[in-house]
Amino acid sequence: MSDIFRALADPTRRRILDLVRDRERPVNELLEPFRVTQSAVSQHLRVLREAGLVRLRRVGRQRLYRAEAGPMRRLAEWAGRFKEGKTR
Repeated sequence: MSDIFRALADPTRRRILDLVRDRERPVNELLEPFRVTQSAVSQHLRVLREAGLVRLRRVGRQRLYRAEAGPMRRLAEWAGRFKEGKTR
């Protein structure tokens, strides 16, 4: 779970997750809201991929990214235990 926390610690990565939450998006579309290089966005996407938060699908030369709900669901369940007063 530490990979997930590390990935979510960065505001750019959280914004990328917002962008890919509802549908697949190509890298060039993910670049638009940011004033960074494609290389920088690719590095953020790599961290998100390694944490299992996004999935990559290649179509020809295009790379499409989509959010993976499973890790966020597990994180919410874990955090929910604290809300309910259960720590185990």
